[in-house]
Amino acid sequence: MQRFGNANKATSLTKQDWAILATTAGFKFCIVAFYMIGIITMLKEMGFDLKQLSWFYLLGGMEMAKFIVSPLIERYRLKRIGQFRGWLCLSSLIIFIALFMLHFIQPQRDFTLLMVACVLLNLSSLFFGCAALGLTCAILPFEQRGFGGVIQVIAGRVGKMLGGGLVLLIYHHYGWQSAVDLISVFALLLILQISLYSEPTVVAEPQNPPLRFLFTRFFHFWQQPHISFRWLILLLFVFIPSGMVVSSFVPRLNTLGWSSQHIGLLLSVFEPLCAIAFAPLSGLLLKKYSRVSVTQWVLFSQIFAFCLFILFEYVGTDFPYLIAVPILLLSMTYALLVPCLLAMIMDKSTQTYATLDSSLQFSVALLGAYLAGFASLRLAYALGYLMVYLTATFIAVGMWRFFGYRKEELS
Repeated sequence: MQRFGNANKATSLTKQDWAILATTAGFKFCIVAFYMIGIITMLKEMGFDLKQLSWFYLLGGMEMAKFIVSPLIERYRLKRIGQFRGWLCLSSLIIFIALFMLHFIQPQRDFTLLMVACVLLNLSSLFFGCAALGLTCAILPFEQRGFGGVIQVIAGRVGKMLGGGLVLLIYHHYGWQSAVDLISVFALLLILQISLYSEPTVVAEPQNPPLRFLFTRFFHFWQQPHISFRWLILLLFVFIPSGMVVSSFVPRLNTLGWSSQHIGLLLSVFEPLCAIAFAPLSGLLLKKYSRVSVTQWVLFSQIFAFCLFILFEYVGTDFPYLIAVPILLLSMTYALLVPCLLAMIMDKSTQTYATLDSSLQFSVALLGAYLAGFASLRLAYALGYLMVYLTATFIAVGMWRFFGYRKEELS
């Protein structure tokens, strides 16, 4: 398998390189926020019920297919344009086409066309994200990857604020088409930047592993001696509690009378800021304590957040803005959980197939999260939001106890 990464330590990236890394990361998160926060909120205000919205959440689950797309992008390269630049150009162009379709669609009348456009948007966003990740791994020298990660995090959070908060602000004042047009302008500017970008040549071994190997690796990974079946179960369930509750944010806030502007402000401004502020704490804890111990503590703090949601349903509905407290608390715990899980995923990835192994494991976790989001809205539609919070709490307690009993096997 090809070894990713810039092997030339003397090579320093140009301003153009840093700019493309920042804008591609920002645009990827901008599209995700536009779809998962912006579009979902706008459709809810247009009268879409929870059963309909659950299908849009399920489409967002295409992200879990990145472990399939990443090797394909590495294997099939558009070399005349650039190893990753070609995929970035193609996928961003298709994103613009999907946005162009959304501009002319009337969501209440054209449900089928709306679904087609959303499928196209999510699929092209998946390829774009994988190509952007590949470019980052390929051109960043080893000693600059730390700073590169900081740029990615900052750009990603800014993208989420634009795709969620600013889009809903535009929608609140000017409507659906103007909100979609804002993202279309971002896409056009990015296409222009990519077309002017000259991808650096990175010396690497020209390997093209057969597709048969890529697919058999999906199964062989779980059969290794240091990978237990319990690790697969843990990955599948670890994001289910938070996934269930997070997917209920927009419809619950809308039901409580929150305006789209206030929803965007909470989920796309205050929530990302809280995540940025608390994520470094996870790194400090991981230096002092074991990964499993820190993860167990974070899961316990999530149980407390879920209990606050339950408490709100009993005594806080007369004060609808109080729900922001457990939402922000859950955001903080999630920001602590992700670095812990990624550290354990990398620990269990082989050096030879680190990219494929890590994406495979994270895709299992995403599978659980997206299925939880789909089931959550159906559960809320049938039995109410309180049942969603009770179910999430029950599963979270089970995961917390699972970590306590299986520390040795998961370490």
